[in-house]
Amino acid sequence: MSDNYQEDFASFARQFVQSYWETVKNGDFPMPPNEPVEETVEELIADVSYTTELMNAADKSSALYELVMTSRLGDWWRFGFQRDPAGWNLVKCAARSDDDAQPHDLLDAVYSQYFNPFLMHITDAANLRKRI
Repeated sequence: MSDNYQEDFASFARQFVQSYWETVKNGDFPMPPNEPVEETVEELIADVSYTTELMNAADKSSALYELVMTSRLGDWWRFGFQRDPAGWNLVKCAARSDDDAQPHDLLDAVYSQYFNPFLMHITDAANLRKRI
């Protein structure tokens, strides 16, 4: 990994976005309503934009880096990561809900049964791709 955490995270974020939409397209982790994805991976990625940001820079070892993905339709996802010697670790994840003041915590007890395996798979894939 690079000594420059922000550049390292930006590189990881690119791989995470690619892995995320490849996994959605492949249907490896079906979730309700479990409808097939007809768009190509390229079309899915073209429909979203993303930004990265350093959220907490007090200490490099505990700094929180955020990846925000936004779709053209207004949906959004916020992923919080911390870095350790093995790579980037997902520590929080929220997604848009009908009530923007109260987003869905995708790692809480209600959603984690669906999203935790999905997001850990994507995080592992992105870390692996980044190392290659």
